[in-house]
Amino acid sequence: MTGVQTCALPILFTEVVGSTAFYESQGDPTAFVEIKKHFDEVFALIAKHNGAVIKTIGDAVMATFLEPLDAVQCSAAIHHAFGPARSTCPIRLRISLNTGPCIAVRLNATMDFFGGTVNVAAKLQALAETWQVAMSAATYHAAGVEEYLRSQDATLVPLQYVSKAMRGPVDVMRWDVFPSP
Repeated sequence: MTGVQTCALPILFTEVVGSTAFYESQGDPTAFVEIKKHFDEVFALIAKHNGAVIKTIGDAVMATFLEPLDAVQCSAAIHHAFGPARSTCPIRLRISLNTGPCIAVRLNATMDFFGGTVNVAAKLQALAETWQVAMSAATYHAAGVEEYLRSQDATLVPLQYVSKAMRGPVDVMRWDVFPSP
């Protein structure tokens, strides 16, 4: 293992909501074609917002960004791309974000990220559903994020993520990008 480095970064995870049922109803080949199209769109939006795709995990995407605001704005763009007005695509997503120190490792020819920040970013998926973003307080309080969310008239719900494996709860803001009326 070479090139191990610690850095503070925003980490984003997307997840397809209802993917098991989607694969079951569509069949593997048809479902995968839609998942692949969704990857292409999500990857392009991540790049447009100064991010980099780290990897896919099944139908999920893990990405990192230069700034937390970039990650939050990208989350909004992803949800708008797969929003309720889009009837031509059955894919709906949930997104989670966390910002903090990560271990960056170059394994073979690719970069990967490890550590508590990444673990929490993945676990926050449990607090989000379709068209929602669960972001840690570290992300929410980062430069420009609160102001951006105010400018979007964001519907925010304060929550906590609790796990026996962690020392204490993680404060979370859940953003309902398309709130229920």
